[in-house]
Amino acid sequence: MADGPLSGTRVLDLSIIYAGPYAGMHLSDLGADVVKVEAPSGEPFRSTGAVVPGQSKVFQYLNRGKRSLVIDLASAEGRALLHRIAPGFDVVLHNYRPGVPERLGFGYETLSALRPDLIYAEVSGFGASGPMAELPGSNIVAEAHGGAMAMSEKTSEDGAPMRTGVTMADLSTGTALALGICAALLHRERTGEGQLVSASLLRSVLSQTGMFNMREPVTDAAVRDPLMAEVAALRAGGAPYREQLAARMRYHDTLGGPFHGGYLTSDGALAIGALTPSTRAAAQGVLGIDESPEDEDGGDPLEQRERMAAVRREVASVLASDTRDRWLARFAEAGVPAAPVHFPEEIADDPQGATHFVEVEHEQLGAQRQAAPIVDLSRSPTAIASGSAALGRHTDEVLREQGISDEEIAELRRSGAVL
Repeated sequence: MADGPLSGTRVLDLSIIYAGPYAGMHLSDLGADVVKVEAPSGEPFRSTGAVVPGQSKVFQYLNRGKRSLVIDLASAEGRALLHRIAPGFDVVLHNYRPGVPERLGFGYETLSALRPDLIYAEVSGFGASGPMAELPGSNIVAEAHGGAMAMSEKTSEDGAPMRTGVTMADLSTGTALALGICAALLHRERTGEGQLVSASLLRSVLSQTGMFNMREPVTDAAVRDPLMAEVAALRAGGAPYREQLAARMRYHDTLGGPFHGGYLTSDGALAIGALTPSTRAAAQGVLGIDESPEDEDGGDPLEQRERMAAVRREVASVLASDTRDRWLARFAEAGVPAAPVHFPEEIADDPQGATHFVEVEHEQLGAQRQAAPIVDLSRSPTAIASGSAALGRHTDEVLREQGISDEEIAELRRSGAVL
C-alpha cells in the first residue's frame, strides 16, 4: 500500500479520553507516526468497561495505530525527558485543562522555543477566553451549554434533560483538531512557520448547531424572539423543563417535517430522510399522502407546525400497516432516502455497513474489525496501521529514535520516569 498523506509526520499525543485521542487516531489513519504518551498507570480509558485488562473497546478504537510511550510527567525527570524529545516531533497534541501544561512546563511557549516550527494542538472545554475559560469541560457539559442537549428533545422519566447519545462534542472536536493540524502542516510547508492550533468542545457544538444559534434580525423577529419570550415567562413562573422544551418545539420542528424522521412499522423501525421537495413528493407517492406543509412558503409558523404534526401522525399510521423491508423496498424504488434503524452493535454485520469496516490485527487480541478511516484518498490511501498498543509497548523504541541511550533509558526506568 502507498504511504498515507501524512507519512513521515511525527505526532506526540499527550491527550486522554475522547477528543484528543480521536484527533490522534485520524492523524494515524492518514499515515502519521503517532506516539501516545501515557502515565505509568495508563490512559484512564484503558480500563473503562474492559473485558481484556487494559484494552477496553473504547481505548482500542481511539488509540488504534499509535505507539505507546510511558512517561511520568508528574516527575521532574519525566518533564525533562519530554523537553528533550519534543523537538523530534512535528506535532504535540494535548487536552489538558487550560493552564496545566504551562504549570507543568510544556505549554506552547516553552515547547515552541525548543522547536520554532512546532505545531502545538490543544483542546479545551470552553475555549481560550471568557469567564469560563479556566473551568473543566466534558462532552455532556458542552452539549448542555451549547444547546445540543435541548435540541435532542430527550428527557428522562423525571423530566430532566438527557445527552444526545453520541459524544458529539468530543468527536467533532477531535475531527476539527485533526483538520486544523493538517492545515497548519500545510502552512508550515509553505512558510516554514509553526503555530498554535486550538479547538474547544463548546465551539464544536456551536458550529454544529449554528443554523439555530445564529442571530439574524428578520427571522429572529418572527421566530426566535417570541420563542424566547415564551420560554422566559415559563422559567420565571417555575415551569418544569419539559414545558419549556415543548414551547421551543412549537417553534422549531427539529424532526424536519413529517417525511423526515423515525417511524415504527409492523415489525421494526425505519427512518425517512426526505429533505427536498422532490424526495418529499416521492415519499408522498409511496405513502399515498398528498399534503406536505413544509413546502408551503409564508403563513403562521405555529399553524404550519401544527399541520405538520397532523401529517406526521398520518405517516405513522400508514407505515404501521406493513413490514419494514417492504416499505424500504418501495422507498428505494421511488428514490426516497430511507434506512432501517440499527443498533450500533449489529452494523458491522450489515451488508452495507460491512463495506465501511476493515480488518485489523491486534498484537494481543488477534484479528478484529473496525470502522475504516473516516475518509478515503485515491493517491495516498488512508489505513489503520495497527491495533492499540499494550501500555509502554514502544517506550524503549521511541526513546532510542530520539537519541536516548540504553543506559539512560535504564536509569529513567529505575527513577520511575518511564515504564
